[in-house]
Amino acid sequence: MLRSLVKQSIARRTFVDSKVACKMASPKPVLFHVQDTARIVTLNRPRKLNALNTEMSRAIFDTLKEYAKSESAQLIVVKSSNQPKSLCAGGDVAAVAEANLAGDTDSSLKFFQAEYSLNFQLATYGKPVVAFMDGITMGGGVGISVHNVFRVATEHTKWAMPEMDIGFFPDVASTFALPRLVTLANGNSQMALYLVLTGEVLTGEEAYLLGLASHYVSHANLDDLQTRLGELVAPNARFGDKAFYDTVAEAIEEFAVPLPSGAKLRYSVEQLRVIESCFNAYKLPSIQALFQNLDRVVSDQTTSEDARQFASATKQRLLTKSPTSMQVALRLIQENGRDNLENAVKRDLCTAANFSLAALEGSALPVEFSQAVTHKLIKKQKTPYPWKYRLQDLSPSQLTSLVSPRPSVPLSLLRNTTNITFKQYPHHHRYQLPSEREVLDYAVGPKGAEDHPPQTRRHVVEYFTNSHGPSKGKVGTDILVNLILAKNCKEDQITGNLVRSH
Repeated sequence: MLRSLVKQSIARRTFVDSKVACKMASPKPVLFHVQDTARIVTLNRPRKLNALNTEMSRAIFDTLKEYAKSESAQLIVVKSSNQPKSLCAGGDVAAVAEANLAGDTDSSLKFFQAEYSLNFQLATYGKPVVAFMDGITMGGGVGISVHNVFRVATEHTKWAMPEMDIGFFPDVASTFALPRLVTLANGNSQMALYLVLTGEVLTGEEAYLLGLASHYVSHANLDDLQTRLGELVAPNARFGDKAFYDTVAEAIEEFAVPLPSGAKLRYSVEQLRVIESCFNAYKLPSIQALFQNLDRVVSDQTTSEDARQFASATKQRLLTKSPTSMQVALRLIQENGRDNLENAVKRDLCTAANFSLAALEGSALPVEFSQAVTHKLIKKQKTPYPWKYRLQDLSPSQLTSLVSPRPSVPLSLLRNTTNITFKQYPHHHRYQLPSEREVLDYAVGPKGAEDHPPQTRRHVVEYFTNSHGPSKGKVGTDILVNLILAKNCKEDQITGNLVRSH
């Protein structure tokens, strides 16, 4: 009898000890280490594709505050431990949905506060931040990369804002970033709106050509690039100095590789024109009006077959998305696309809170975020979530309330080391490919301009490839410039000079 009790005691102690050891040995979800002058932030939650939770966002936020005070920490690298599979697949919305449906919306609000505070911190950080977008970079992954001056895409990048499929909204201040960064068909945030509504998954080459990445580097070069970044020294420890940003950009360019053979955007000139004409964010009163625009293209027999098919397919695709989410996305593009960064981040925080609180009993808001996440990510159903609410079920006043603060729910961002905001990123455009407007202003002059010096296609491409400061020597410049010219210009049959085609 005594021997049996001893055996049971030993077995019980061994089981408890093994659980303690397992708990102690569980890896930290974010790793921080020093590499000479660089500070490396490594997302380390590979089983969840590095989906951000509150612990991760707070750990990064708090550590970056400390790095900001250190003269020896001269730049930051954000990467993941499971490259090239994923940088970050998003925020851990499955945990958020479970908490919401259990009535624990407080934990959800703390999560969004931590995540969006980190986004704002990265956007306003006083030292260069370089993100390796090597693998899945979606949702929250976009949030920890797009606001950084240096965003490195690779052949493994999969970039998307897929929130329409889960009844959420394009958050992490993406509706501030995309209207300002996207290079093509985006004069009135058309491509920005198209990307957040469709959830299009872009390759690394496409993200780079569209301005969502500043550089294109192969996966094989990332370790050497990281080493090189750690060798950089800011002059007189002036980390925010333009000269040091230039130095970082030049170092990344040392490891840039040509785009894959035949690389191009998936959109034809005709398809880009459909996006440009139908998705004008600042003229659309509603998603219904967007559908009407697409219908007009489909029924217009003077339009190319390519354009009609694309418009039809785009509408069918949008009909599978959350009606409420699409309306909110349009409103946020309209507001955040013209507001300053701090207000945009705070507006996202209010909106996320309202989407979470809608899960509580008695809510009259037509939001199905928590239910759709349960369907798609927790129960892992393969079929699209069957949306109960239609476009007309969201009234104008409800739409406004969804993107507005509630007096009964006080919300604020975590205290940052900087006290700045802006309407335009101060450094981004110096290190990415040129925008459509820049190319056209040089090629044919601003609309309505007279006496603009005539230019040939060849000269314009050579100028942006070899002489234009920001794009000089950057891979893929010729691809983007040629596409912009094909979309907007034609060549005079006698002189070969470019003139606007529409």
